[in-house]
Amino acid sequence: MEAVALRASARKTSGKGPARRARTSGLIPAVFYNPKAESLMLTVSAADMKIILKKKEENVFINLQIEDEGKSTDRMSIIKDIQIDCLTGQIIHIDFYEISMDHKLTVDVPVHFEGTQEVVKQGGELLIMKKEVSISCLPSILPDHFAVDVSGLKAGEALRIRDLPITEGMTILESEDTILAMMSVAREEAKPETEEGAAKEPEAVKQKAKTKAKE
Repeated sequence: MEAVALRASARKTSGKGPARRARTSGLIPAVFYNPKAESLMLTVSAADMKIILKKKEENVFINLQIEDEGKSTDRMSIIKDIQIDCLTGQIIHIDFYEISMDHKLTVDVPVHFEGTQEVVKQGGELLIMKKEVSISCLPSILPDHFAVDVSGLKAGEALRIRDLPITEGMTILESEDTILAMMSVAREEAKPETEEGAAKEPEAVKQKAKTKAKE
């Protein structure tokens, strides 16, 4: 997975007031931390983050170019958490986590379901149960996402974690029997009653009534 450069600035103040002013200026408050529990408060450009997230998944490697009191340092990281305003859809905070290329990561990898249009053409419905899978692996083999083809699923069949394209060196941290998606069983529509059938029923009742009268 390739790394994307992102400029960041160290910030010395915290709290709602400074964070609000940063967002008004087009910046996103952020925190950078590592396995040693060391942390650094940052701000990054909201416009730059929007471009990165539009092109990449959240698991993209980000080379943070941190400016702090006139000094610049590069720190390789991934996005560990993003907070989004549920009303505006704007990013309000980001957690960056430092990575080392020789240490395994534990991350949730998105699953992309391909061939859904073919499912619709067949009159079925794809029921998606799970959109991410937790794995552990070295950064060098961390995938952007898992792509799976669901066009061949038949009614009642399911796609499970064990069906994912796992490569050597990846460890799945969930049960391989976990269902990711399944094809619903198509329901047959009730056939409308024909006018001919509707007309025959009263006639049969009428004939039966006449028979009783003769008796």
